[in-house]
Amino acid sequence: MKSLIILTTLTIFSIGVFAQELTEVQFEKVLHNFGDIREENGPVSYDFRFTNVGKADFIISDLKASCGCTSPAYSKEPVKPGKTGFIRVTYDPTNKEGGFNETVTVTSNSKTKYQVSILGNVIPRPRTLLDDYPTVMGALRFKVHHVVMGEINRNSFDTGYIYAYNNSDKAVTIKYVSTPEHIRCDPTPIVIQPKEKKTIQVFYSTYIQQNLGYNFDRIQLVTDDAAYPEKEFIVVANVVNNYIQMTEEQLANAPKIEFDKKVHDFGTVKQGQILTTEFTFSNKGKDQLVIYDTKTNCGCTASTLNKMRFDPGESSIIKVTLDTKGKSGYIQQSVTVKTNDPNNPEVVLLLNARVEKL
Repeated sequence: MKSLIILTTLTIFSIGVFAQELTEVQFEKVLHNFGDIREENGPVSYDFRFTNVGKADFIISDLKASCGCTSPAYSKEPVKPGKTGFIRVTYDPTNKEGGFNETVTVTSNSKTKYQVSILGNVIPRPRTLLDDYPTVMGALRFKVHHVVMGEINRNSFDTGYIYAYNNSDKAVTIKYVSTPEHIRCDPTPIVIQPKEKKTIQVFYSTYIQQNLGYNFDRIQLVTDDAAYPEKEFIVVANVVNNYIQMTEEQLANAPKIEFDKKVHDFGTVKQGQILTTEFTFSNKGKDQLVIYDTKTNCGCTASTLNKMRFDPGESSIIKVTLDTKGKSGYIQQSVTVKTNDPNNPEVVLLLNARVEKL
């Protein structure tokens, strides 16, 4: 029985290899140039036709496009010797501009690797106000639904903006803006006439908001728009210390981060291993230490920190993992630690390894 199973398996394998050797197709062409296409006209398609010039059925099992904007389809049934089939490639120009060159790779039962390509040039449709203000909240449209203040020094002010457009045929009044204490907006009421654009200023005070690092707040524009009366926005600000303006006494009382090491060498490892290490740090200063962010330079590296704020004398760890999948030879990755230590606002931790292929 065991011999029969082995013989059957070998027979099936031999047939598959034999079919691969006998299967071959010939395309009418493998490159199509669409030339100029207009975005407003929507997707365009082209059928790459081929003839089975081999002695066995040609079977397509998969098509892989080089871009998500390209959608391929194909003859589902096996193409008999002497018969024709097709690969249809569709390109969607939505939100695209300029030249494109995309490929579709064919997976089949032939030992020959086939690939077809399309190219062309997208002429974008003329932009409208609705394109510039894509976020819809009732009668009003906005460029975005958030306000990014960026980096703001402690004990200062900064200004952001909300860009609004009234797409209705009726005036909309912003009756008041609901904000936390450290955020204020232009005086209300604010009337936005039909088809009018309006810029609303958002004022941020770090005299009041003293929390270092990234802060996220919600504000609401309360309007007389019956369909969507309360329009919510997220305000993002990164509050930092302005060390240039700090006195010598303030610098002496500032937080101070110290690591047990800044470089870890994993030595020689096998490809595919997931490596882990820990960097221990302490706050040797006199004020609270804040770690705003730990940023890796590669998707293969990840860092974990259990919290952001550390009192004087407190210690903790940053756990770092390194995935060596697809790596080979000597590699070095890094983790950048951003802090409120005036002498070490950024600390770079290095990971070294020599990866051997399997």
